[in-house]
Amino acid sequence: MRYFEAALDVMRNTPYTPSTKQNPNDANELLHRFAGETKHSELFYIQVKENNKTGRKDLISVFPPN
Repeated sequence: MRYFEAALDVMRNTPYTPSTKQNPNDANELLHRFAGETKHSELFYIQVKENNKTGRKDLISVFPPN
């Protein structure tokens, strides 16, 4: 929960395109990964899965690099 507010801000306002790849476990999903930084300069990543058929996006995880 430590990065949650910053993660929402990054997903809503980032000018950068996330890295995207096909989910190796489900051909109907894409996985998006964003990089972000907190106001205290802590790096973190956000993972979102997207259903190709419906376009629905779900937050999977928010985590630091280590």
